[in-house]
Amino acid sequence: MTNLLIISDGYPSAGLPYSAFIATLAQEMTRQEIRVQVIAPQSLTKHWFRHVPLAPRHFTQEIDGKTIDIYRPYSFTAGDGRLGFITRWCNQLVTTCVAKRIQTPDVVYAHFWLNAVSAIPFVRAKKLPLVVATGEDVIPSEQICRKDKEWLKANVKSIICVSTKNKQESVKSGLADEQRCVVIPNAYAPRDFYAEDATEMRHQLGIKETNFVVAFCGRFNERKGVFRLDAALKQLNDTHIKAIYIGSPMDNCKDEPDYNGIVFKGQLPHNEIAHYLNAADVFVLPSLAEGCPNSVIEAMACGLPIISSDLPFNDDILDEKNSLRVNPTDLEDISKAICCLKNDRTLCLQLGEGAFNKAQTLRIEERVKRIRACFES
Repeated sequence: MTNLLIISDGYPSAGLPYSAFIATLAQEMTRQEIRVQVIAPQSLTKHWFRHVPLAPRHFTQEIDGKTIDIYRPYSFTAGDGRLGFITRWCNQLVTTCVAKRIQTPDVVYAHFWLNAVSAIPFVRAKKLPLVVATGEDVIPSEQICRKDKEWLKANVKSIICVSTKNKQESVKSGLADEQRCVVIPNAYAPRDFYAEDATEMRHQLGIKETNFVVAFCGRFNERKGVFRLDAALKQLNDTHIKAIYIGSPMDNCKDEPDYNGIVFKGQLPHNEIAHYLNAADVFVLPSLAEGCPNSVIEAMACGLPIISSDLPFNDDILDEKNSLRVNPTDLEDISKAICCLKNDRTLCLQLGEGAFNKAQTLRIEERVKRIRACFES
């Protein structure tokens, strides 16, 4: 059995559902006989000044009789600007302190490049192999000093890139050796995301069969595009078009979409999202930047046609068989795509079928097998 240490930004716990993807990955790794420990520093600064709740500093998850140990040490953060070195130094310090106290892993898996920086002292001291997963919407190369960049490029054993776009950016930034990069798109967990009877789901949620329902899932911010989607729906002014907005504002931001056709808005436990997606006709994500959008893949697994950005981060998962690609900053483009699928039921069903078929190639168990092959090599 491989002993794996994951270094991450977060991990979901009671009342704090964020970073569900890393939990899905850790749980599937555990099912595939990998012993998983997680270190995910949490910010006291955000807790004090933004009132962000704190998770327990140590808790466990039981998966099929096996245990995942999650450590959430307290750290101090100072943003990503001129004082960003404080954030990186503190995260490096607390990560090293915890890593020295737990079972020594065979492999360290850093989820994103800044977490790889946090892992450097421990990995160097123990002479452990380091694997980096790059899935950032923007590679933060300017936040990593030249010395650390050079060390990472020379010593990281494998780079798991969630998209061709992430691979190209990692290489261009000087962080990655192209020969060590492998593109493995994000994936969904079939036990959480699957097709259900749309009529039954609508009945449970009180949505009329005559409505055309648009679904969105993500943070309520400019990057994800929820406000542009909201504006596009207002522009259409069609009372038959309803919206499901799954998500929440960022930290203390109070802005939320307010289209008058909203039938649901708010956060959901990760394993309940599928019920709401299955009540929709189409999934829309007019995002400005992604690594590889998990929410799109999860919607595809529910059989939804996709309307999303015509930007490179979607190139590995979306094509003309499963989606309509739009300019994410053009309200007219977003509106036309929604109208197109509302008025062409045949096309809507064809793209939904294409999305479902594509999703079958993006299952979490297959992704973990490919990642495990990188560990074992």
